[in-house]
Amino acid sequence: MRPFPGACIVLLTCPAFLLAQAPSRVTGRILDTTDAAPLALAEISLGARLVTSRADGSFDLGSVSPGRYQLRIRRVGYSPSEQSLDVEPATDRNVEVRLLPSPIQLDSIAVTAAGQGIVLDGEDAVRRGSDLSKSLDGWEGLVVRRSGGSGAAAPQLRGGSPDELLVLVDGFSINDPLTGRADLSRIPSSQVREVRLLPGAQSVRAGSRAVTGVLSIETRTHLAPESSAWLASYGALGGHAAATLGGFALSFSGERLPNQYGYDVAPGGAQATRENAGGNVWNGSIHSSGRVEFVARGSASDHGIPGISNNPTLHAQGSDRSLLLGLRTLGAIELSGTVEGLSTRFQDSAPPAPRAPYDSRTRGLGASLALHTSRALSAGVWRGAFTYGGDARYDAFEGDQVQPGSNFYRGSLRADARLSPGAGSHFSLAPAIRLDDWKNRSAPALSLRLDAEWHLGGTTVTAALGNGVTTPVLADLFFREQNGVAINPDLRPERTLWEAEAGIRREGRVLRMPATASVRAFAGRLDDMILWSVRPASGFVWTPGNFDVRRLGGEASLALHPSRTFSLQGTSTWAAVTVLVPGHYQVLYRPRVTHSASVGWSPGAWELDVRWHFVGRRFPNSAGQNPLAAYAVADAGVERRVGALLLRAELDDIANRRPAFIAGFPTPGRSVRATLTMELP
Repeated sequence: MRPFPGACIVLLTCPAFLLAQAPSRVTGRILDTTDAAPLALAEISLGARLVTSRADGSFDLGSVSPGRYQLRIRRVGYSPSEQSLDVEPATDRNVEVRLLPSPIQLDSIAVTAAGQGIVLDGEDAVRRGSDLSKSLDGWEGLVVRRSGGSGAAAPQLRGGSPDELLVLVDGFSINDPLTGRADLSRIPSSQVREVRLLPGAQSVRAGSRAVTGVLSIETRTHLAPESSAWLASYGALGGHAAATLGGFALSFSGERLPNQYGYDVAPGGAQATRENAGGNVWNGSIHSSGRVEFVARGSASDHGIPGISNNPTLHAQGSDRSLLLGLRTLGAIELSGTVEGLSTRFQDSAPPAPRAPYDSRTRGLGASLALHTSRALSAGVWRGAFTYGGDARYDAFEGDQVQPGSNFYRGSLRADARLSPGAGSHFSLAPAIRLDDWKNRSAPALSLRLDAEWHLGGTTVTAALGNGVTTPVLADLFFREQNGVAINPDLRPERTLWEAEAGIRREGRVLRMPATASVRAFAGRLDDMILWSVRPASGFVWTPGNFDVRRLGGEASLALHPSRTFSLQGTSTWAAVTVLVPGHYQVLYRPRVTHSASVGWSPGAWELDVRWHFVGRRFPNSAGQNPLAAYAVADAGVERRVGALLLRAELDDIANRRPAFIAGFPTPGRSVRATLTMELP
């Protein structure tokens, strides 16, 4: 019988088709660049697959379908590696990757989270603003609060206070040990390699201050020699210099803040001049590279304290000094320690009546020690990494208004793991447990968290459930009105009760344009949130107290790249943080709605960017009355590279909105800033 022609075609093409779809096995080895030593416990991801390297540095990703993938490798103490990998049909691949030692502290140990978080690379950070206070304001739901006089800019997230977001720079916290707040204005965007945001209650893995999330900032390990200077409106000016010398990255900067500027007394009404708002700020850092990391960071500021606009303090002055020394060994076993000192002085020779003149000094010294280790873990079909360890910290304060015994200690033990059922699994689980103990506590506090993650192609789905606890910041704990500064026995720690969150992230195309979209939602309860309020029991003065609140909200973001030179990004956040009392009013100074958008265009040697940020109404009191109006601010920047020179001009608050996030503390309106940077070979 003569074969049917169609059957012949099928018989010929089916094997070819099956061969074209045949999977291939991907294996490899991770080595140290300097001595070719094998590296264990490296995280290797290929698409949705995630494995950990063995003791000899080898790894096996199993059978992988044909296609082009991004191979990503991360290990504590080494710079991350990322490269494209083409998997051919029925052709096994064996790759060798060598990692460069780096002092960067990866989130897998500094903050061990199931997901990799939301990432902003250094180039995007520069386009969004000259320092991180400008660059991150409005990004992924972050709101930056500025304090009058000192120029400090503290971020807050998901309706939390500024002291509830932990900020790490190269693995070391920059949250002030006295106030718990981090100042982003002192971090130049040009020095940042990557910003990673891990939203949600992360105190189980990261410790105190991580009630609403963790902001992990990685700086560049090598700083090309450069110097810059800038001039801005209202008499502001500054300079910055950075270089890498003998394995040490050095950075120094100084800035003069605006001292006088106009503001609106009332919308559409009279105008007045804000005085005594300026000052000088200096910052410096030294950061080593290698298996043993050393960091030294110092700052100093002398600034006015302008007070509230309707009752200004024209002669008040403040001075702040801080110094941090940190040392850490990197590897499977990590030992780190810090010593930190700070001093503050507040004085006013002629304060507004009825307050008497004052001159108050406070000094503090703190030390911390942490030990963590990681090892590969295999339990049945589950494989992954297991991390455990502990940390301790001690702080002591003295000063004119500080009573003897104003010291505080705390310690913790924690363990967490990241597990996946097999090399080819799209699913992973990350359980964690933590015990915290601190001064005046009768028993340790227990915290638990479970993260789940699922990958498929360009889609990632995450979910988490957990609780946590964080100690009061020392500025609250040692506050006792009309009794100097003493330990406040009535102030309880904040406790996150089983906050749940879920999200989905998709990388693909929208209308044939590369795009990334994400949606996240969260809901939970936080008992004993520390809020300042005016109460009869305290003599009608502002005092810290505990309140139970409910948190409910979500974030959505979209990034589009119509071309290689053009980008669009937008983020919207809704966060209802309500006190559990009749009326359920929004917590004071927590905007329920924030939006942000940015446009970037890079035609040749030019770069242009426009940013827009919307902040919803805020309540200036604890009764949910007389809200401050919402406001929107637009900024723009343009830069041009000419050889070794980079010229940049920025126009902030284009429409001259003169926003005041906090009632009585107005900010400068429309301002121009010109920066000249010289980069040396």
